[in-house]
Amino acid sequence: MSVARRALRLVSLHVADAGAVWSAALIAAALTDIPFVPQVGAALVAFMLLGLNVRGSYRPGAARRDGVRLASGVLIGVALAWLPGTLPGEMPMTAQFLATLGLAAIALLIVERRVIDAVVHAAYERGIGLRRALLVATAESAANFLAVLKADHEDARTAEDQVIVGFVTPSRTPNPEALGTLADLEAVVDSEDVGEVLVAASLSRSALAALAERCFERGVRVLVIPTDARPDHNWAEATQVGPWPAYHLHPARLELPALLLKRATDLVLASLTLVLVFPLMLVIAAAIKLESRGPVFFRQRRVGLGGREFMMWKFRSMTHEAESRQPDIAHMNTYEDNRLFKLREDPRITRVGRVLRRFSLDELPQVINIIAGEMSLVGPRPPLPSEVRQYEPRHFIRLSVVPGLTGPWQVNGRNLITDFEEVVRLERDYIEGWSLRSDIEIMLRTVGVVLEGKGAY
Repeated sequence: MSVARRALRLVSLHVADAGAVWSAALIAAALTDIPFVPQVGAALVAFMLLGLNVRGSYRPGAARRDGVRLASGVLIGVALAWLPGTLPGEMPMTAQFLATLGLAAIALLIVERRVIDAVVHAAYERGIGLRRALLVATAESAANFLAVLKADHEDARTAEDQVIVGFVTPSRTPNPEALGTLADLEAVVDSEDVGEVLVAASLSRSALAALAERCFERGVRVLVIPTDARPDHNWAEATQVGPWPAYHLHPARLELPALLLKRATDLVLASLTLVLVFPLMLVIAAAIKLESRGPVFFRQRRVGLGGREFMMWKFRSMTHEAESRQPDIAHMNTYEDNRLFKLREDPRITRVGRVLRRFSLDELPQVINIIAGEMSLVGPRPPLPSEVRQYEPRHFIRLSVVPGLTGPWQVNGRNLITDFEEVVRLERDYIEGWSLRSDIEIMLRTVGVVLEGKGAY
């Protein structure tokens, strides 16, 4: 699904849901004889939309039709409204009002979503908004797939908004009916303006993982008709293609509710940290100025979420001309892989700098980056643009989340881990298994690592 298409779907659903919840609040107020307050109505809409997001009601496919998701999302919104002090203005939140609101909201949301489905279906019937899809299958399987899909069109959920432009074969032998072989995937995707790839062939684990990476590079989504193969990485969402169950492969990333929770945690903890360590930062700044000439802070361009560059702040721990000397000492790099650079005994580090690095105090100014939203407390460390230019497709998962002040690499050995692929593996596992608990565990382990000085240089 293209970014524009996804954005349109999300915005339109949120607007329609907001209207349904607002109407439910008006109905509940009228039935329970409670004066309606617009500010409270707006807050109720916000709570309900938050609940629906938490329950995944805005995911693609059948999620928006799932009555259980809708009902549980509404219940979350009702629970938030019931908590004291969460609503602005004066409007009594009686049990009768909240129960009526919940029932009315569920009913209106179900009706509204069905109306939207009917409108979208009518558009698809007229060829409006159809997605261009490419099939990966043998010639025989492709013929059977298309025949069944056509016969099942009336009941199809996912396939009804697709137009299959053709197929490529998984074998190396060309087929006159196919658009090419799997080796031609990129060329076919580009020439046919394909938005998604349907895998209906039995591919090896490595072949499927490679196909997914090639598609993700182009923003093409991947749906797989279940076979024995499934890549170890990427997350899969259950969906349906015609009469067949399938799973939709996604690049590893955090979903909206997780992102909101993570961002809220970052803001609170980073702001509190800045207040607590500000006196210490003043002492560090004075020590840096007293020892050597040059600025107190060191700023360096790094790469963050989605490949966007930002300016990362640190306390200067090296001499003023350190960056200009890096090419002269590149041969001393601890890492054999140039995508990481660190020296065990760096001659450019000052005496104050060695103390700062020993306890990671040079990183303290990055709380500003965290408050600004450029970094997170926990995540992959932000790489340099020169390092990113050497990345292979599997390495870009590091840029799928906001980079962190600390992360799985730091608490598992830091600079003692010199294999870049191992660094990426640790960070991939963190992203795919993210939870607030895992962030807290990494932050607590970071304290121990910093005090121990493990891998610090």
